[in-house]
Amino acid sequence: MTTAQSHGSPNTMIDRVASLLQVFDGHPRLTLAQIARQADLPRSSAHRILQRLVELGWVEREGYQYRLGLRMFELGSKVVQRERLHQACLPFMYALHRSTGLTVHLSALISGEVLHLERIGDWPDRGETWRPGGRQPAVHSAAGRAILAQLTEAEWPDLTFPPPATAYGVHTLTQLRRDLERVRDRGGVALDVQGCTAGITAVAASIGPSGSDLRAALSLCGPAETMPAQEAGDAVRIAAMDIWYAASGLARRPGRAARVAAITRAC
Repeated sequence: MTTAQSHGSPNTMIDRVASLLQVFDGHPRLTLAQIARQADLPRSSAHRILQRLVELGWVEREGYQYRLGLRMFELGSKVVQRERLHQACLPFMYALHRSTGLTVHLSALISGEVLHLERIGDWPDRGETWRPGGRQPAVHSAAGRAILAQLTEAEWPDLTFPPPATAYGVHTLTQLRRDLERVRDRGGVALDVQGCTAGITAVAASIGPSGSDLRAALSLCGPAETMPAQEAGDAVRIAAMDIWYAASGLARRPGRAARVAAITRAC
């Protein structure tokens, strides 16, 4: 039996939308007839999908021609920015790990959780939530609270308050607000002392100034009984600022080397 799918034509709505958008690769402007033919779609289906994409801003129409819209550009820019950030982070993360001996995480705020994108260091070796790809409730993690402190409450995602792993965790919105004030008082450094996981202390700083849409943070974690929280917080704050400068193509700030050397000696 011959089916549309066996001929390679798109068979589901997602396939059809993807097939339609892909025809713009290498073609800045196309007519409806060209789009339908190259996407292997009925003209009526292509027209219906294009109308909806125009309404959503994914595609723009100029006379009889269509082109990709600003919404596609915005999303693509975010991907480029994220990749640029990741590449800018790695040298600083390795340097921070070497100088402090602590484990370094790069994390992003995803809805009400932080997602660990990268980790330099082998400790802690227990618990999947500390590994790359692991997630932790934003309200319980230093990285999450560092990012939240940079946002207004109107900008917060929907937050949940699952029971913390220890008695030191954040239980309520009132507790969270008090903690975020302390983060701001410390110059943007969030401190979590065994609140997310027993035996682990973490410090974190948001990457980028207030108002940035990166919603990413750099953090250091170590054993609670030996973690030099003040010195580690200073080190992670400077590294986070350096990453932002590097990702933005800006020059390093004067006096950085001396400050870093003094901090890492303390660690």
